[in-house]
Amino acid sequence: MKPTLFLRCAAITLLIGALTACKNEPKSFSLTGTLEGITDGKAILMSIENRETPADTAIIENGKFAFKDTIAEPSLYYLMIEGKRSMTYFYAENAEMTVTGHVDSLNNAIFTGGKTQDDANILKNKTKELYEKYNLEELQKELYQRVDSLKATPEREAEITEIIKRYQEESRQLSENFIKENPKSYYSAILVGQLTSGKSATEIERYISMLDPKIAATARVTKMRQQTEEMKKTEVGIDSLITNAHDLAYMVDAAFAGKDHQEVIYLSILSNDNICALKSDGSVRIIDAKGTKVSEFKTKMTSKASAIAVDKSDNIYVFGTVMGKKKVEARGKTSEIDAPVGVECVVFNAKGVIVRELKLADIISATGARVAEGKIMVADTRTRMIAIYNAETGEKTSAIEKLRTCCGILDFSIRNNEILVANLGAFRVNGFDYSGKPTISFGQRGNGIDDFHGCCNPVSVAFLSNGGIVTVEKDPTRIKVYSKEGAKKVEGIEELVKGCAYIPMAVDTKDNVYLASKTGGLVKCIPTK
Repeated sequence: MKPTLFLRCAAITLLIGALTACKNEPKSFSLTGTLEGITDGKAILMSIENRETPADTAIIENGKFAFKDTIAEPSLYYLMIEGKRSMTYFYAENAEMTVTGHVDSLNNAIFTGGKTQDDANILKNKTKELYEKYNLEELQKELYQRVDSLKATPEREAEITEIIKRYQEESRQLSENFIKENPKSYYSAILVGQLTSGKSATEIERYISMLDPKIAATARVTKMRQQTEEMKKTEVGIDSLITNAHDLAYMVDAAFAGKDHQEVIYLSILSNDNICALKSDGSVRIIDAKGTKVSEFKTKMTSKASAIAVDKSDNIYVFGTVMGKKKVEARGKTSEIDAPVGVECVVFNAKGVIVRELKLADIISATGARVAEGKIMVADTRTRMIAIYNAETGEKTSAIEKLRTCCGILDFSIRNNEILVANLGAFRVNGFDYSGKPTISFGQRGNGIDDFHGCCNPVSVAFLSNGGIVTVEKDPTRIKVYSKEGAKKVEGIEELVKGCAYIPMAVDTKDNVYLASKTGGLVKCIPTK
């Protein structure tokens, strides 16, 4: 073949290939909908993964509507109908997609036309079969029964919990198998993100290595790799973090009279090791090491008291969340609700006399607090931040931001100019200095003794004077003490809360650990070695 003719044939081949590629890879997203039970109205499309993207709307005519857009990479979206409670979600991508269903059962709508959604449906159906195999719906009803006469026995609760764990593990395995069998599927990248939530950097890299190089180069996976590199800078092993404390063990102090101290929502410790407890009605109760009430006073704060801290002079700082009216938009409608709008701090002496008051800027709730080294530190689950203030002026000096909060919970402890955060949404403990710079991190999601279990844990963390660390997990309650050899569970702890609820904790100078249950009172754990 002559060179000129060869070049012409090659050019034609490339052009045909380009045209074919354009035809096979749509450059825009379209969703055509047909719904029964409605003739006119408004459909609303909203990104779940990027809340900054404004919602899109489409007019419904004779039960039909259509959306058009351009989407960089497949992404999860909500579809809802204005004025209707039912909604659904799906993976949108640059493809011609359709949705059919009934307006009053939108969660059962069927989406077609998108490869990512098709792959999601395959795994969804397998998971549904597994869910039905284990009869999970009935088991969960039994486990969370509210009628006392119908509640499961502790033995039955333990049995159900074990069944749920087996289901969760098999469900996780289904997802992992899908990734291994479909490394070129974009949905596999989404599953990697889901399976590695709360996992260590090593685990995240292991899952990413299962993906096809083309999928591993997408923006979604690239972001995961970048986050993993940041994690590596602070991740440490317990043996390197804890160098002095060896083989720590604790037991419940059966002699401690704590059952009468109910409705306690936050704990701190006075200089004489008496417990300073904040109750849900805003009152402050002082309790000695035997569990005897020493004194009590009313704060009479107009805000909703939520946290308490004590400084070295035994001044008691009570933090309250100020409630107010706030406009919110949901499903295309604007309504007004009661919501946190700010935080006030009232300082009392040990006798309950007001010393001074402070207004703290840039936070709207107070879920945890400490006072030390001339600083006031307040955790705010709403802004996902721990704000640090000058204790005298109330001026904000620094902050620890972008924490992974969950269930309205965020708490921390301090020692030697280091802040240790129970970063429960990330399933780890993170350390920071007072400027907000990350220092250390440990833990990951899992059921092992060194892991953090449940929907989000730990809810509390504290330093011990001997160099150890104690963490608190909820649902089920698990208290762990970390020494150089790793974590050890404190035996004999009853279930302190149900579901996603905070468990207050404080540690005195003798390393006694105090825990609070709103309905069960206070529990004291004492070191045995």
